[in-house]
Amino acid sequence: MPELAAARAPRTQQQRRDETRGALLDAAIESLIEVGFARTTTLEVQRRADVSRGALLHHFPSKAELLVAAVEHLAEMRARELKVLARQLPDGRERGQSRTDAVLELIWQCFSGPFYQVSMELRSAARTDAELRPVLIAAERSLRDRIFAQARTLFGADVAEHPALERALDLTLQLMIGAANSAVIHADGAVRLLIDDWKSIFPTLLTTLAPAKKSSKKPKTRGET
Repeated sequence: MPELAAARAPRTQQQRRDETRGALLDAAIESLIEVGFARTTTLEVQRRADVSRGALLHHFPSKAELLVAAVEHLAEMRARELKVLARQLPDGRERGQSRTDAVLELIWQCFSGPFYQVSMELRSAARTDAELRPVLIAAERSLRDRIFAQARTLFGADVAEHPALERALDLTLQLMIGAANSAVIHADGAVRLLIDDWKSIFPTLLTTLAPAKKSSKKPKTRGET
């Protein structure tokens, strides 16, 4: 039968590469969550993924590239999860606070669970790790753009098309980063109230904030002052 023949077809070289890369990223995430950044070495990830040293170095020549790729991998998994959860939002034609609240709740979920635990580990390490810092900055910019694009799709048209939405979302992300840090050691109830308060404030932000200004300055290169 054609179905059985397809099932028995050997994996292609690209499929094997993808599986190895996925195993390494899963192992890196698992290690960061369980033992933290300092003890997540390339040897530890290699051991957990059960791959050769050459295979690891082929995909990720440095620890920084491996760990940032792990964050991106986790973010992609989270984005797919959010797409599923987004189906439970109020109808897209519905305008008003209920849909806005639901979208903000979905964004808050990005800052809970393993994704944010891994992000905190890397942010803390990047303060003194010159190799990790620029790679993490680029990854976080990409993640911000992804969250913004998804939020614009999920909000009702009256919010998605608002000229001040970008600034309001930037403020939202900064507040949620701080709230997620607090939630690590403080009771969740106080943080929960903060997020609920922010939902009530968000529509006011849209009416009071000016649109985000685009910088016309050329980014400085290393060595410039």
